[in-house]
Amino acid sequence: MLEVTVLAAEKIREVLEGEGQLDAPLRVMAIPNGSGGVQFGLTMESDGESDDVAIDKDGLKFLIDEDSAPYLEKATIDFVEEMARVGFTITNPDFPAAGGCGSGCACGSGGGGGCGSGGCGGH
Repeated sequence: MLEVTVLAAEKIREVLEGEGQLDAPLRVMAIPNGSGGVQFGLTMESDGESDDVAIDKDGLKFLIDEDSAPYLEKATIDFVEEMARVGFTITNPDFPAAGGCGSGCACGSGGGGGCGSGGCGGH
C-alpha cells in the first residue's frame, strides 16, 4: 500500500529519536482538493483511531484513516534535500499533488514550520 524510501525511513527515525518518540506512530493523510489533486500530510501521533489502517514499514509505524487509504495505495514517502526545500515528500502517480510544497508534507527538518520544516506535531 504505502512505500517508504530507505532515506525517508532513516530521516523519520532521526526525527522521532530527536523528539524522544522513537515508537510513536506517524499519521499519513490525504485530502482531495475537489479538482483531482490531493494534499498529502505526515504528522506524529500518540494514539490511533478505531478505523485506522496500521502499517509497519521497516520498524516504523504508520496510521492511515479510511478516507485517506484510497489515495495512498501507490504512494511513496521520500526525503528530499534540494536548494529550495529540505523535507519529506509524499507522492502518488495516480493523484497529482495540490497546493503547498507540491507534496503536502508536515514533518521534516529545518526552520519554522510548513512543508519539510519544523518538528513533527500532534503528540
